[in-house]
Amino acid sequence: MIPYRLPQSHKMKKLSLVTFAVALAATSFTQAPSTPAAPQAPGLPVERQAERTPSIVTKGNVLIKNGRLLTVTRGFLDGQDLLILNGKIARVGGKIDPPAGVTVVDAQGKFVTPGLVDAHSHRASDATNEGTDAIVSEVRIRDVLDSEDKGIWDGLASGITTSLILHGSANPIGGQSSVIKMKWQRPTRELLFPGAPNMVKFALGENPKGSNGRDQHDPVVFPQSRTGVEAVYRRAFADAKDYMRQWEEYRKDPSKTAAPRRDLRLESLADILTQKTWVQCHSYRQDEMLMMLRLSQEFGFKLVFQHALEAYKIAPELAAAKVPVSMFGDGFAYKIEVLDSIPMGTTISDMAGVLTSVNTDTSSGVVPLTQDAGKAMRYGLDENRALRLITLNPAIQLGVDRMAGSLEVGKDGDIAIWQGHPLSVYTKCTMTLVDGEVAFQRRDPFKVDGRSMAATAVASRPFDPDRVTVPKKATSYILNGATLHPVSGPPTKGSLLIQNGRIAAVGGKIEATANAVVVDARGMHVYPGMIDAGSQIGLQEVGATPSATDVREVGEFQPDLRALTAVNPDTEHIPKVRYNGVTSTRVRTTGPLFAGQGAVIDLLGYNKEEFTVDPLNSLDVYVPEGLSSQFRDALAADEVERLERGIRDRQRALREHFERGQRYLRAKAAGESLPTDVKLEALRPYLEGQKPVVFHANRVPAIRTALRLAKDFGLKAILAGAPDSWKVAKEIAAAKVSVILDPPSIASPDSTSPQSDLDPYDAPFAAATILRDAGVKVAFQSSGTDAAMNLPYAVGRMCAFGLPHDAAVRALTLDAAEVLGVADKLGSLERGKVANVIVTDGDPLELTTKLRYLFINGQPVPLESKYTELYRKYRARVK
Repeated sequence: MIPYRLPQSHKMKKLSLVTFAVALAATSFTQAPSTPAAPQAPGLPVERQAERTPSIVTKGNVLIKNGRLLTVTRGFLDGQDLLILNGKIARVGGKIDPPAGVTVVDAQGKFVTPGLVDAHSHRASDATNEGTDAIVSEVRIRDVLDSEDKGIWDGLASGITTSLILHGSANPIGGQSSVIKMKWQRPTRELLFPGAPNMVKFALGENPKGSNGRDQHDPVVFPQSRTGVEAVYRRAFADAKDYMRQWEEYRKDPSKTAAPRRDLRLESLADILTQKTWVQCHSYRQDEMLMMLRLSQEFGFKLVFQHALEAYKIAPELAAAKVPVSMFGDGFAYKIEVLDSIPMGTTISDMAGVLTSVNTDTSSGVVPLTQDAGKAMRYGLDENRALRLITLNPAIQLGVDRMAGSLEVGKDGDIAIWQGHPLSVYTKCTMTLVDGEVAFQRRDPFKVDGRSMAATAVASRPFDPDRVTVPKKATSYILNGATLHPVSGPPTKGSLLIQNGRIAAVGGKIEATANAVVVDARGMHVYPGMIDAGSQIGLQEVGATPSATDVREVGEFQPDLRALTAVNPDTEHIPKVRYNGVTSTRVRTTGPLFAGQGAVIDLLGYNKEEFTVDPLNSLDVYVPEGLSSQFRDALAADEVERLERGIRDRQRALREHFERGQRYLRAKAAGESLPTDVKLEALRPYLEGQKPVVFHANRVPAIRTALRLAKDFGLKAILAGAPDSWKVAKEIAAAKVSVILDPPSIASPDSTSPQSDLDPYDAPFAAATILRDAGVKVAFQSSGTDAAMNLPYAVGRMCAFGLPHDAAVRALTLDAAEVLGVADKLGSLERGKVANVIVTDGDPLELTTKLRYLFINGQPVPLESKYTELYRKYRARVK
């Protein structure tokens, strides 16, 4: 038996309560997990069991009328009906009179799709990794399924009806996995999808070889390399073949030999070799995938690749071998082996003939699975092929396509209903049915649906990075014939003049001069560049590699640290972020209390001095959070008291640091001869109210602590993160404090959950609407590195929950600039401002829109990145 080692899966299912409580006492989090909480304040919406229970009961018999049916296999049937009887689809299309006793659901104006199929999930599982051995194929996820897990309900709220619940990736050969139906709070036996094949989890790369998270005191275990991982498989299959031979000889003539000792591990491996069990293989790099592909051909097992972020590099080989892949493509900075992940990966794989899907790899929260599929349309797939990525294709990969994945007669009545086209950012699931029974029904607790944005269609445009032209270098540019969106005023038709890096004129007809480069922008839209109000772009190249990240320093009082110092101008990530229209960001560090000073930068320049807008823009302060009721209830009383005492000490320390700085500045002003204290001097512009203090606070008590500190010390305050800010929106507005929100996730494997299990699931989606209604100015931040690329789309999702589109654009441009104090330079198309300008072929918040031109500081920027380089190289291999 190999000594125990910590599981190395890149997404841990759960932390122990003690571990998390200790961590919580030691630091602050920008995004704490959803936890049970004390009862909500009077008047706030709540979500308990009663609110999650649908009011419609169909008993498996339902007629969905007037829907916009996206059938997957029969095309688009607009304004037609779908009948489910006894849990099965009985008719699709046309106008159907409801049989007697059948419940009728009017889907007028809504889109109806098959229930989504998530080919990689960890919902409903009480355990994920058995990390004690390299081979644990005898353990079974089905033995730890929990139908009470709220993650199932979150999946239903995302339109998901079928999932593969996988073992983790700590081992080269992990445990047996299960395909389930999302039947929340039904008997656990009903979760298992009838007739679905058995699955087992294999894992390649950094996780099973223990590259991530290993401490120097951890025991040395085998395997430690990719070569060792391959050896595990060969040795295991050799043993399994011997085991199979022994049983075969015994069964031929039991009189000649004793029955072999039954070995559950070898038995499970034998089932792989006989294809009774399919292999779902965690993988990233093309070399290891090709190794596993050839291994599957050598030993004859059925293989599907999971993650598979470099599958596009070997798409022809995968297609020839008929090996499917299930992936996500927008994460590029969390560990070394994902650095060549590209968002075009699904498109290249699908075009090569590889059976491709996208998945969530999450255990809880609402997920953007439809948006992950919608991104494939941006890079060349049509609507139906993109929809197949989350319906029929994964159903085939899980062996359940006879029952799921399309709207066809005889299939299970697993249905999702959407307000807005499901492949648009402007969509939300309003109802999910499993076997014809309503399992999720949207309530709209914040009363936003009536004013929400919903797309009636999504555009599918050709993608070819070589067709994007870059205007030649000049000092003057005229963008002619576009629709101009100044943000500071209404849209207008006309031209935009850029001179010497500044906007010189907006609107009307502008005559060309001899030295001006004229850009034909007819039919296009011109906006100011988007602003990420809080990121770690340039501070982090690879999150899991300490030598490649500079986001955090030790010590609780470090106000003199300057984030700008560590920004790498040549990071590969800046061109990726620019690609979707983000031209400026506030870079900031993290820490226990006083983390240092953030800087506002543009995303173009040979060095920091060239791209800096404001080098010392703001002070980042992290407010200590109290223990949630979950941890208080789970820990011994003395442990709770010890942890809470530590939190109170740190809360006092936070105030004392401000007081100490105040005393120091007063003494200096009074002429006292004091030695210069660099740290306290760094507080001067903030205690004097010249620059903002950005308070990172999650829950209401921490938010109120920040508001009190701002009032007591006369600080110009901004709240950041602040997922609970909607609960105290009026207090924040009264204090004249702005909020920089983290928008809902727009890319898997991330998900979005409220702070408390008593909060409505859509609180994070409606938060900006609630704050805006109260009069609070809102901006948005990505908080990290890879999420910055998708920030415009993440904010666009909130428009489906009441945020007006013009307010969303303004929050990403002029409001962000005003919050950060740089509106004299950035944020709108106004004469005299810096010419950070994007030119698009449509709505910049919609997934399928593309940038046509990009200007930063008045200079045209090639829409090139590592993404486009890899796309060209490997797309050329696909016919």
